[in-house]
Parts: sequence; structure tokens; C-alpha cells
Amino acid sequence: MKNSLAALALMLSSIAHAADTAAPMDQVQIYTPRGTLVSVPSFRIYMASGYAPSPKNIESLKASSLAPGSLRLVSFDPAKNNKNLLLCRVSFPVYGPNKTPFASLIEAGLNLELAESGLALPDAPRVQATLDEFDFASFGTGKWIIGATFAIDGKPPLVIKNEYTYPVSGGAANGCGDVMKALSAGVESFLQKLYADPRFVEFAQ
Repeated sequence: MKNSLAALALMLSSIAHAADTAAPMDQVQIYTPRGTLVSVPSFRIYMASGYAPSPKNIESLKASSLAPGSLRLVSFDPAKNNKNLLLCRVSFPVYGPNKTPFASLIEAGLNLELAESGLALPDAPRVQATLDEFDFASFGTGKWIIGATFAIDGKPPLVIKNEYTYPVSGGAANGCGDVMKALSAGVESFLQKLYADPRFVEFAQ
């Protein structure tokens, strides 16, 4: 368990930034989410920073009425949504940290917060989850939209959808940079909504 959580922490703490100093003619070919091959300047490829467990979320979990060591960890199904790429302003690729699938980012952040709060029950069967939506808006009011479904044995699925808003700049470079800066807060906000849901106690073994 300790080795697994250490690996998750290492993944979440790794930060990869867009190479703003790359030569303008340095082109990279990528496949868009629709499978189209396009060429973009390497300095317009954005890599999101990792999500560090939120002290605010951890304190909220500790203050809850849930018993220590009572909550199952979560496993997202990569076969249902293994996306690791979004497009900003139509053309500029946005990847998760180290090109990690976005579902893995949410899974790791959630499980680390459960572990650090002392609520995790590591040896129990995991709650199975699906990442239904992971997207953003970079025009007007910026938004990170995250939605997921959690399958709880013998009960209806728990569906959580959250929108986190933030200001965005007008230009593409600054606007896409604002998207990346807001990702961590968007994940934190999604997890806050999950923990606040009355049915979150159903994660208990």
C-alpha cells in the first residue's frame, strides 16, 4: 500500500511545462481526440501540472463523522475513458501530467486524499468508477467540467458532476495557460463535491 501511494504521489508531484523557448519552426505531429493527424508548434503544446492532495480536502475528511480506515479506495475503468488529450482554442493540445490519462489523475488524487486523511481501507475491494466528462472552456468564463460515476454494490450509481470557474485571458497563449493553471483547483473542487455528497458514506466497507 505504502509503495503504491508513494508512486501515486510521485506521479502527481511531477510537473511538465510547455516549452516556451522552443524554436518557432519546431513542429510536432499529434493525433487529435477525433483521430486527425495535425502539426502544431512544440511551444504551443501544454502539459498540465500534477495534482497535489489538497490540505483543505484532507482536513474536511478528517473532520467528518466517518470512522478511520472505513472507506474503500477507487479504481477508474481505463477501458471506458482513457483520454489524455484535449484541445485548447481548437488547435493547441493539452495533456495531463506526463501524458497520464485524466482518469488516472482523478483516481490518484482521490485515493491519496483518502489515505492521508486516515479514512482509507486499502485491502478492501475498490469502488469502480468511470470518468464521464473531463473538459474545459477557455472562452468567456473559463470552466473545468468534471463528471464521474461511482458504482456502489447493491445501490444506484453515484453520479457527480462539477463545474469550476476561473478567469481566462483573451489571447490563445495566455488563455490556454490559464486553463492549465486552473486544472488543480478544478480537480480539488470536484473532489470537494464528491466528499460533500450525502451518499459518499456509501464508500464505507
